[in-house]
Amino acid sequence: MPHRHRRAWSALGLGALLFAACGQESPTDVGGSLLPGQAIRTIEVILEPAAFLARDTSFSGYSDPALATFLVLANAYQGSLDAHALTRFDIPTTITLPDSTGTQRADTLPVFFAGRLVFQLDTLRSAVDGPIRARAFRIEEPWDPASTTWTQRIDTAGVRLPWANAGATGGREIGAGMVEEGADTLVIPVDSATLAAWADTSSSARGAVVLLESAGGRVRASDFVLRADARSSIRADTVVTLTLRPLRNRFIFNPRLPAASRAALVGGNPAWRTYIEFRESLDTLSVACPAIAPGCRVRLRDASVTFASLLLVPAVAPAGFLPEDSLQITARTLISSPNVPLARSLLGDVFGLSRRFVRPSAFTAPAGGPPLELPVTEIVRALARDTTGAGELLPTRWMALMPFVESIDFGIAAFEARPRLRLILTIGSELQLR
Repeated sequence: MPHRHRRAWSALGLGALLFAACGQESPTDVGGSLLPGQAIRTIEVILEPAAFLARDTSFSGYSDPALATFLVLANAYQGSLDAHALTRFDIPTTITLPDSTGTQRADTLPVFFAGRLVFQLDTLRSAVDGPIRARAFRIEEPWDPASTTWTQRIDTAGVRLPWANAGATGGREIGAGMVEEGADTLVIPVDSATLAAWADTSSSARGAVVLLESAGGRVRASDFVLRADARSSIRADTVVTLTLRPLRNRFIFNPRLPAASRAALVGGNPAWRTYIEFRESLDTLSVACPAIAPGCRVRLRDASVTFASLLLVPAVAPAGFLPEDSLQITARTLISSPNVPLARSLLGDVFGLSRRFVRPSAFTAPAGGPPLELPVTEIVRALARDTTGAGELLPTRWMALMPFVESIDFGIAAFEARPRLRLILTIGSELQLR
């Protein structure tokens, strides 16, 4: 029998098997449908990591706490994290005020006699259980606000100098204040001697370190200023209060996590990203479709990927780094190159966004909650077809998982490594099932 006849009989036999399995009438019967009722079927498939995943890994270092728009204070938070806020101000040598005639005049000899460090606290992102005492100390060693760490006061390519005491402690105390549960402000008084020391702009040692005295808490400040009171030398009865913003805010913390992890870590500051690589030839992957017929299998290239999502199972966050707020996760394509380290690969377009926020409580215990579903339909559909049309996503086997907005939180979201893949497939009965 010619080959074309054998193929025809094979197709007819397959069609008969499908119709028999589904118990449908023939379209030629009286009252029959124009198409078999089960000619198109939709099935759900959950793939284990080994079936589709080639590699997953996490890297850190995508943001710098020196550039953060917030400060973190912590003392043995979750039994692990210590964080101190460092700051430096320039005290002006001249103030402007009206004289007795109302004309604005420059006073070049003002006397700064008192001040206050004022922190605006983010109550939603702070963990305060009862009153916490905060203390401020002078920094009395030269330090670099752009590079300092918990152990190094200067940490640049050419110079590395350690703190005499880790965490920038050991200087003279400036003052103290209380953080009450639910309070939105922390105020610490500053004396005139400290203001005079800070007025010496030639000193690279000037500055303050602020820390929590009580253990177990974590405080986040969204804004931080120095309110300095100066007595005028041209109007003895006049006091001027200046609101001064720091030259550079910085928080330093301990411990520092490794720069890479096998766990799926997302977010934080420095920020973490998780990179996922799909296996080669995903289009040839064969999946079971028992809802269509016993023993049925179909290749992804022969089905239509209606929907695809990664199932991210929350895991315990690193101790001390519990996320401060609920977050959404995004998926972005990754532009990988053999000449560029994976951790430094360029990011492509956003093509997936988790349908719900995941709360911090999900990261406090093993199997802390239901999986977070992250749609990745575009990339899976492209890889399953191994071809694209005009304007469609180019096939890439790499993707990056990130927060919807990166670097706005200090805490880190953790998920179990090697997630599963959920597929919704549409299959036509006329396809060659294998």
